[in-house]
Amino acid sequence: MPRTTVDEEAINATAAKLNNAVSSTLVPQLSDLQREVEALLGDGLVLAQTSPKLRESYINFNTSVTQAVNNITEFAKQFQQIGQSVKDLDGQIAGGIPA
Repeated sequence: MPRTTVDEEAINATAAKLNNAVSSTLVPQLSDLQREVEALLGDGLVLAQTSPKLRESYINFNTSVTQAVNNITEFAKQFQQIGQSVKDLDGQIAGGIPA
């Protein structure tokens, strides 16, 4: 039978890494890339018809990717909620055992 282990420290460490990656690395990099693309299409790759369409397409893409990246924090929350639920259940079971 599979063993169940809940390492609260590992859960919290992983959740913190996920949250930090989103807020400190991934979303800022996506924002930087958006600015780079805007600058390129405004100065280095200017085509009357194509550049506006590329700009719009990249904005839509970047918005979609940013939303997906932000959803990483939902996994962090889920992991923490599972850990807390197991801890609560353990307390309830222990509380139901006569001394």
